[in-house]
Amino acid sequence: MLTIIREHKGFWPQIWKLARLELKKRFKGSLLGSAWAILTPVLMLLMFWFAFTIGLRVRSDIDGVSFFLFLMAGLVPWFFIRDMINKGSKSIRSNKQYVTKINFPVSTICTFSGLSYFMVHLLLLGSMIIYLAVAGYAPTVYNLQIFFYAPLMFLFFLALSWSTATWSVFSKDLQNLISSLMTAVFWLSGILWNSYTLEIEWLRKLMLFNPVTYIVNGYRKTFLYNEWFWENPLETGVFLGMLLLVVAFGAYNYTRLRKDMADVL
Repeated sequence: MLTIIREHKGFWPQIWKLARLELKKRFKGSLLGSAWAILTPVLMLLMFWFAFTIGLRVRSDIDGVSFFLFLMAGLVPWFFIRDMINKGSKSIRSNKQYVTKINFPVSTICTFSGLSYFMVHLLLLGSMIIYLAVAGYAPTVYNLQIFFYAPLMFLFFLALSWSTATWSVFSKDLQNLISSLMTAVFWLSGILWNSYTLEIEWLRKLMLFNPVTYIVNGYRKTFLYNEWFWENPLETGVFLGMLLLVVAFGAYNYTRLRKDMADVL
């Protein structure tokens, strides 16, 4: 971990600049440009809402909250998590010029890639807050919890990319495996349903070990259900324990393999 911290020291101006360049590169050449950062999630949200409420005719509310708002609060963090897991695993290989051609701290590649996705997330988050206010969910003191959940989400999946992006340098099979598993992660993480209402007790307890579920439920508690994160100390404790493990494991994998990356790439 100290190695990663030293690599970031003094490079923050370059990291922020590269994050903005990464964001511009994602939408370069399209007519609507960065507007796709909002349009794509909105279209997906409307597609799921239509499929479940009109096609499958699920109930219109979940614990007193409309299914549309329930779904929106789950999808907003999911879009960031999806990019960090899927595209974050490709970040070093996609920016291999910083590894092979110039002397650049490799761990910062994961950081500026993650920041570019987080910028889009903040834009979506702001749009959701405005929509919720119009829909009758005025900002409350509970909304301040976003400063707890959002940084934890960023740190967890950034640390995860220290392992996945490093391993992907040595094997493209990992990227294919991650891409194939993303659909399963989406459907099993309580984004489209309420994980607290599972009738099977052992399965409900098992969901405590799904970091995606914790973040998604946290966003819903923050904006829809007005619950504090400390009201369920077991849930938060499990997530923080997993965060420490992911950080330690990611730092170990990165420092163990970073010297061989340039030769492989």
